[in-house]
Amino acid sequence: MNNTARIHTAPAIGLVVLGCDKNTADAERLAGMLSGRLPARTAIHGLAPDADNIPRLDAVVIYTCAFIHDAKEESVETILAWCARKTETGNPRRVYVAGCLSQRHGEALTEEIPEVDGFFGVSDITTLVETLCDAPRPTEMDIAAPVRRRLDDKPHAFLKIADGCNHACAFCVIPHIKGPFHSTPRETLLADARELVKQGARELTLVAQDTTAYGRDLYPDYRLPELLRDLCALPGDFWVRCLYCYPGGVTDALIEQMATQPKIAPYLDMPLQHVSPSVLHAMKRPAPEQDIVALVARLRAALPNLALRTTMLVGFPGESGADHRMMLDAVREIAFEWLGAFIFCPEEGAPAATMAAPVPEAIARKRFEALMELQAEITARFNKSREGQQTRALVENYDPDLNAWTARSVAEAPDVDGAVLIYPHPSLKQGAFADVEFINASLYDITARVVE
Repeated sequence: MNNTARIHTAPAIGLVVLGCDKNTADAERLAGMLSGRLPARTAIHGLAPDADNIPRLDAVVIYTCAFIHDAKEESVETILAWCARKTETGNPRRVYVAGCLSQRHGEALTEEIPEVDGFFGVSDITTLVETLCDAPRPTEMDIAAPVRRRLDDKPHAFLKIADGCNHACAFCVIPHIKGPFHSTPRETLLADARELVKQGARELTLVAQDTTAYGRDLYPDYRLPELLRDLCALPGDFWVRCLYCYPGGVTDALIEQMATQPKIAPYLDMPLQHVSPSVLHAMKRPAPEQDIVALVARLRAALPNLALRTTMLVGFPGESGADHRMMLDAVREIAFEWLGAFIFCPEEGAPAATMAAPVPEAIARKRFEALMELQAEITARFNKSREGQQTRALVENYDPDLNAWTARSVAEAPDVDGAVLIYPHPSLKQGAFADVEFINASLYDITARVVE
């Protein structure tokens, strides 16, 4: 048998990631653990859910989401598609399902989709590694080891600093799926961050259910500001970005770190969900009486170039027209650079699913459209104001259809915000920083040229 044949027939594992960026971090940790336990010539591939021309796979692991109905539906459809491949072609040989959908509905899915070879919940990584490797259960030292293997060549990486949640938001089932909030030890995070930068990451995006709660369960006096300080002390040229920061956890110490550490992107994602105190109380959101306008004023005073992102939920049971107008007024006053919104959908097991006074679907849809129309005006105005400014951008990839390099400045988070589109230039390459000047703004994206 020649070398080509041996490579073609070598065992391989495929990892398919659906849902949030926390799943990406989990899948990359699994890949790192497998790399140290599988035979040396075993390939590990990150695969798109609908990937064509896949290699010969011994197994595929599908990381799933169960946060909202649409995510569950996408997960089930993807599972069925890969099971059909297994049945019709024998490739992959085995199909495993991991993550939130397994945690929440694994028992029922075992009966409904018997073609799946195993379901693994959010805390079953040790058993999953054992199954994939056909080897004894990994030791606790194996699991705690700071291993991480990238599944793509993107210049950004998600650093999951904690999991689980102690909040009891009425619309959310995450605490039931993930359990109580638990931080990842700082030693593991710093080792992971060092390795990610070594592997080419030029932005570390911090994620958790609530990043501002980091460390409360582990340390008496080590929180997110201290973690940011230590991350910024690592060698290398990279950015650090914070997502999922509950406003009640945005302290003076956090603002000071953001203002004084040049590696921290002047960007903050604060998922508010609403601004009406009565709706926030009904949602059981933490700190429902907090003055968000005052908090934003403090942030912008300390960080003049700050870009803010938030998420809003419209149509929550009992939301009145006055509540919705309060939301629109706050969004208009604060002028978040970026904003995402969802229409309330009752989730099985969430307290809000059985609440009285549901908002009619047609009204909720109109409120959603009004909010997004307002936000489009705000984001367009923000992008327009940047024309003529110079900044640093992280180059991500070349888009032949646009004949431009896609990139991001510190004002755009990966996957959720707009893009910087840079005219072709010999100096541009994936994963490099470039000094650019903004030329022309559109609604969400902005074009730029390299500054010589």
